[in-house]
Amino acid sequence: MKKNILLITTDQQSATMLSCSGNRDLQTPNMDSLAKDGVRFEKAYPAQPLCIPQRCSWYTGLMPHQHGVTFNVNERPMTSEYMMGQIFRDAGYATGYSGKWHINTPPENKKRHGFEWTNNIRCNGADAGIVPDFKTFLDQTEEKPFLFSASFNNPHNICEASRGYLLPDGNPGMIENLEQLPQLPDNFSIPENEPSIIRQVQQKYKYPTLKWDEFRWRMHRWYYCRLTELVDSHIGELLQVLKESGHWDDTLIVFSSDHGDGNGHHHWTYKQVLYDESARVPFIVTQPNSGLNLVDEKQLINTGIDMIPTLCGLAQIDCPDHLKGLDWSDTLSGDELPMKRDHVITETEFGKFGHPSGYLGRTVRTQHYKYMVYSEGDNHEFFVDMANDPGETINLVGNPNHQDELDRHRILLRNYIKETDDIFPMEMVQLASPAD
Repeated sequence: MKKNILLITTDQQSATMLSCSGNRDLQTPNMDSLAKDGVRFEKAYPAQPLCIPQRCSWYTGLMPHQHGVTFNVNERPMTSEYMMGQIFRDAGYATGYSGKWHINTPPENKKRHGFEWTNNIRCNGADAGIVPDFKTFLDQTEEKPFLFSASFNNPHNICEASRGYLLPDGNPGMIENLEQLPQLPDNFSIPENEPSIIRQVQQKYKYPTLKWDEFRWRMHRWYYCRLTELVDSHIGELLQVLKESGHWDDTLIVFSSDHGDGNGHHHWTYKQVLYDESARVPFIVTQPNSGLNLVDEKQLINTGIDMIPTLCGLAQIDCPDHLKGLDWSDTLSGDELPMKRDHVITETEFGKFGHPSGYLGRTVRTQHYKYMVYSEGDNHEFFVDMANDPGETINLVGNPNHQDELDRHRILLRNYIKETDDIFPMEMVQLASPAD
């Protein structure tokens, strides 16, 4: 009998925003319960740390430059052969979707995206409606397996809080004293020799953080925790509906977020940059009642292109041949797996909604290093020894002791640009010595 699949996603939740990851500033018991019954991956990165490009990657299995949506814009259509809902619908699954959309296919075009049951489709404010929608979907679903996408918006409202707006979902609590506020992160300072384009963008778009004092930064981090706890409570309600439906034992669950938030690291909020707080996300594969409780610290995940292959693997249905992502369903065996890939690549493009800047960025993440490069600005490269500097504070570009590793990462990106017809300018990725 085919397993049911529940895909739970949040918006703007960094990988560190889980209490099971060691974060003492918040409590996420329901997300933690998913990790307790599954595998939590520590090195999971999105295809792009921005809402619409990453969500389009989730549902097409393609990198942003391949599906054509490289910045936040509603009008630009995607290029894709087959979408997630179509794959499962054609395999005999009942398909349902509730919550945040941000996919560049009209929700009413069900033939195209493949989710036959949809409701509560919107950009913001959808979270409270997802749980009742899931219950209704289960009540109406015929006797066949299901794929349901529960797409939560929070903790994305941290964007609104950092802009000084009222929170759409209400005040998450009151602060009685400053001791309740999280401390500033160890890597709060801007690194020396940081790519100049990052602060140019910060100035160009007049980020309010430019005038923040320590209290305001710590307030931001406090709000972020409370909003994450708020969406965790909704996830708990969702899981309770699944338990009461009688499908708890025959459903497999995948949990992730589209991207993170700067959260004060390197004087940054929001997303788009390639530092880990913005560009590393939770990725958990869960088999309820398994008690696996495994943490994988070595496998390199691209949650954008790996999502469809993993869901297909869990459902034991065929994945389209044109998709190049990896299937992580075999991790539920509990066996230690050999390394499936030696690097993972993340793309980015700066800009405001509907107004791209044309400033592109790419990251190559390997087991111990991370190479970031931007298409504009001074010091356009940033190379980090992640094993010894996980806070990304020291730029090793120009350090002769790391030149060979730097060139190895440059070659990996150059090969990616060639093999995938990437739009990133090759001339920005030059080797210290001419390539063969």
